[in-house]
Amino acid sequence: MDAMHWVWNHSQSKGNARIALLYVADQVRTSACEVRAGQRELMRALNTRSKDTVEKAIKAAVESGDLEIAAPAAGRRPALYRLPKAVGYMRPATACAPESGAQSDTAANRCAPENGAQAPASSPDSGAQSSEADPACAPESGAQETRCAPESGAPPQHYVVEEESQQRRDAFTICQPLIKALTEAGITVSWGMPPEDLKRVAAAVERAGIPAMVRFALDTQRTRRDRILYARYFVRGWTGLPPAAAGPKSSGPQPHCGHADCDPVTRTRETEDDRGLRRVHPCPECHPTAQKGHAA
Repeated sequence: MDAMHWVWNHSQSKGNARIALLYVADQVRTSACEVRAGQRELMRALNTRSKDTVEKAIKAAVESGDLEIAAPAAGRRPALYRLPKAVGYMRPATACAPESGAQSDTAANRCAPENGAQAPASSPDSGAQSSEADPACAPESGAQETRCAPESGAPPQHYVVEEESQQRRDAFTICQPLIKALTEAGITVSWGMPPEDLKRVAAAVERAGIPAMVRFALDTQRTRRDRILYARYFVRGWTGLPPAAAGPKSSGPQPHCGHADCDPVTRTRETEDDRGLRRVHPCPECHPTAQKGHAA
């Protein structure tokens, strides 16, 4: 989640205040970066039995400006917390190089080193390096940094990362109504799970429907003494739910026949009999059943 990334990389809070911020960020499910969390949950997150420790951590996070109390606790309803500085925050795009900064052996063999030495495998017979031998390894604008082409037609690594990130965002967007329905039903869980599990949940939303998934979660919670904290606990049951029953299809109004004598609003026609009397009757094309009853 971007909120978690913001806390790790930009929050100035320390100690228990930082742990409390990380817990709140882990529970964020909306673009407003708001989360309801009770004292017991925060005590578990800080691994303490002291309510005073939790209160001091929340106070320190609020004083730093990293946390806001959008709504105080009321009765059995926990307080609503907000991460104001994380609202709208987007995780920076990752580069195609590995996180360690090391270059793969294959890329190292295909690209020229920074010191200008030429790799033996790529040396032409003349011993001079050609700038057109491998365009993928040519530096940009005389810069020393090189860019390597993918192997055997495989897509560049950063394209794969972006595609997987987009799929996770799409799956999480599909799950948003489910998350909201579960929260309204009193089930607040962490949605930290592998991307494949998130895709399975999104597929279950489209197949089984949100009401059936909420009922399953409520029934499952009733069978346990302790509170379920992770949505991953429901994944197997959700994926096994049957498809939602399709409702009856509405046939809709009969389209206008297009006849010049047929009124498009009332769907009636005005005719004149042998005695010169004019009468209005339902259009036989727009109202075929009415016409049969009239003829009978």
